[in-house]
Amino acid sequence: MFSNRTYLRKGFTLIELLVVIAIISILAAILFPVFARAREQARKASCQSNLKQIGLAIAMYVQDYDETYPMAYMAYSASNPDWYGTTTASAAYWFTILQPYTKNKQLFICPTAGDIGQYSGGYGWNICGTKYTGISDGSGNGFGYNPAVNGSGQSQPETPHKSFVKLSEVQEASNTVIVADPPSNGYASSGRYFYPSSGGGRNHLPVLHGGQVGKFTGGGTVSSYEGGGNYLFADGHVKYVTNGQAWAHNSMFNVDKTILTGVNG
Repeated sequence: MFSNRTYLRKGFTLIELLVVIAIISILAAILFPVFARAREQARKASCQSNLKQIGLAIAMYVQDYDETYPMAYMAYSASNPDWYGTTTASAAYWFTILQPYTKNKQLFICPTAGDIGQYSGGYGWNICGTKYTGISDGSGNGFGYNPAVNGSGQSQPETPHKSFVKLSEVQEASNTVIVADPPSNGYASSGRYFYPSSGGGRNHLPVLHGGQVGKFTGGGTVSSYEGGGNYLFADGHVKYVTNGQAWAHNSMFNVDKTILTGVNG
């Protein structure tokens, strides 16, 4: 005997499906930016860790070389491996000099910027001038650009005593930047130098953490000054500083605490 009972199949109606899809879309729109911010916070923390390790390498170098800091560009010929491992008699950059201490190239690559394919990969050595005028005026700069600079046609100003910077010359170690994140405006020497001069000014200060990311080399401009960068200070601590804060307190780029002429008023 066959039953006359009718079996009803339960399911979602089209309206119910559309409501579920709409809810999922709303949740995704809310959560995706949260996830993106969380990822960026992780990258920022990793970046700060890199800079702390670089700071330790600098401290070891300073102790090994009679309390003397390296320069961004060591303009002498020496048979040292370059960034790519080729041993040639050529000038050495600061990141090459620190390699025996770090033994890790990944430390020199900002996680947010990625490997920008330019010299060391991202971070820049502070060569900011204290009274930049567009030519070498001998008035001093951050932690040194070139020991061969003598005022004869170089575009970067010299160190305070036209030589390497000594540990004792840094007046406020906790308020003096050594290494910084790359700027997002396409500064041509990203990966070698950090240089918020009167020629580049605020546009050369990093904004990549929380702001514009790239283009990192070969020209370009920062469309907004939102965000900031991580900075390694002479006492070894690392701090995130917004673009506006760095712009307002640009004496932190100078060992003698001179305000940058033409940059902040």
